[in-house]
Amino acid sequence: MSDYKAVYEKLFVRNLRRYSSMKEQIRRRTERIINDPYNNTESLTDSSKKLNLAGCRSARIDRNFRIIFVICEECRNILKCEFCLCENFSDKTVVFLTVGPHEKAYAMK
Repeated sequence: MSDYKAVYEKLFVRNLRRYSSMKEQIRRRTERIINDPYNNTESLTDSSKKLNLAGCRSARIDRNFRIIFVICEECRNILKCEFCLCENFSDKTVVFLTVGPHEKAYAMK
């Protein structure tokens, strides 16, 4: 059992409803992330000049589907993290920001 707690942002919840056909895969993947958020996830950087995702992480659900999230203990140490919503949460919190197809997820839509 994990020490991490999950928090789901409005955009994540809205997209979870939008992509209801993927709901079970998303649920299984979020559970794995909560159990070990650093395992098999990718740390994102500010490389596109469009949206600064430094401090965020990405997890693959399938070839084109991603979950974008932050781990509070990690993003607190990244000054450029624009999606750090951790001020009211413990270090052992995973904040799920969005889920969706690659392009939409990375655009935070």
